[in-house]
Parts: sequence; structure tokens; C-alpha cells
Amino acid sequence: MFNPLQIILLAVLVGVWTWQKYNLQMFYYASVVYLGFLTGLIMGDITTGMVVGGSMCLMSLGLFGAGGSSVPEYQVGCIAGTAFAIAMGRTGQDAVTTALTVGVPVAALGTQLDVLGKTTGSIFVHKMMACSEKNDWKGMGVWMWASQIPFIGVWVLPIILLTTVGANYVEIVINAIPAWLNAGLNVASGMLPALGFAILLRQMPLKKYGYFLLAGFVMAAYLGMGMLAIAMIGVVICMFIFQMKEESNKQAASGAAAQGGDFEDE
Repeated sequence: MFNPLQIILLAVLVGVWTWQKYNLQMFYYASVVYLGFLTGLIMGDITTGMVVGGSMCLMSLGLFGAGGSSVPEYQVGCIAGTAFAIAMGRTGQDAVTTALTVGVPVAALGTQLDVLGKTTGSIFVHKMMACSEKNDWKGMGVWMWASQIPFIGVWVLPIILLTTVGANYVEIVINAIPAWLNAGLNVASGMLPALGFAILLRQMPLKKYGYFLLAGFVMAAYLGMGMLAIAMIGVVICMFIFQMKEESNKQAASGAAAQGGDFEDE
């Protein structure tokens, strides 16, 4: 199902994502979408990769690990689901259903892998503390970099096993899904993005800015505008509000400075 090059590239993709997630943390914006794109590029079907990535991105809206909490890893789930959907020759809604069947359990497994990875890190922290007490800064750096190996490994190893030993078993399970269950999964795949939006809306200050949501609904439902056009209008509104607040702050600061000058003159 997967050739050796694809397995290696998928493992590298998961490894790089895991490293930046716990170190750089610079590429979270629409991460599920571009990981779907990169997986599609590796598997030779960018369109399916973008479709699956977009669907799983909508599912994960509003979901984040605050502090040290662990949440489903939809990024890795997207990589696994997209890879299997393309490898099995699925397209369109069938690809999304197959990707969710594989990707959601992998994303849920990511919660436990996150805990396992953080637990393994404690061993290296003690080693680094021991080096710090001895003023062994070089050794401390070595242990710091060494801590990345098991942390990344707990994410890469399941992907390697899934795409090698488990590939045929996954295909057998997916092909054995009865028609009635497959229809249910199709319905669920359409509902889960709405759930992602619902989670996101609960975090937004709708009581204060709900009229913007209403305006977007009117533009989409009654004016027939696309999401990209509405998003661009939203950006313009945000920039306008930001500039208005900046001008207001400058005027307030100028007024305070002028009053302070009057007091000094008095």
C-alpha cells in the first residue's frame, strides 16, 4: 500500500511537526490544512489532501491544549487519515469518511502519546539539573537535545507501524465496514465540522460582538458571498477598528500630556 519512500517521508513529516510543536510553536495557524496538503504531496494527490485537511481543520476549531493539558492531535490524525484515504484510492466525500475512520482514533491516541512524551522528558530534566549543579553546560545541552529523541519517537513509531505492519489490517477493517455504518460515518463527517464551529463559538465573546456573526451569516445566506470574500471584509473591519482604537489612545495620551503641562505651568 505504501512504498518505502512514502513511509520515510510520512515519518519525517510527523517528526518535524512534533519537534516544532514542542519547540518553535510557530506553525499552528491552519496547521491541519497544510499538513493535509503536504501528505497529499507525498502520496501524489494534493486535492484529496487539501479536502481532508480542510475537513479535519474544521473539526479541530477551538480545540487547544491550555497549559500542560493534552488534547487530541488532529495534525497527526490528518497525516494518517489522508495517507490511507489516498493509498486506498478514495476521493471526495469517500476520502473524508475513510480519513476520519483512520484519523480520529489516531488523533485520540495522540492524547495518550502526549502524556507519555512529557513523562519521558522528566528523566532528561533530572539529568540536566545534575549537569547544572556541576556547571557542566555542555553536558546540559547534550541531555537537552537527547530528550528530543524519545519525545519525537513516541509519535513517529506509531505512524511507521501503521503504514507498514498495520496497513493491510487497516484496509481490511475499512473494506469490511457495512453500508449502514458507512452511511452513518458519512453523516458524522458532515456534522463534526459543525461541532468544531460550535466549540469555537463558545470561546468567542458573542455577547459583545455577536452582531458581526449575524452580519457574516447575512452575507453568506442572502447575498451569496463566498467565505473568502467575507473573511477579507472581516480583515478590513478589524484593521479599521484597530486604527480607530490607536487614534483614540493617541488622543487620550495627548490630552493627558496637555493637562500635565497645564498643571506644571500653574
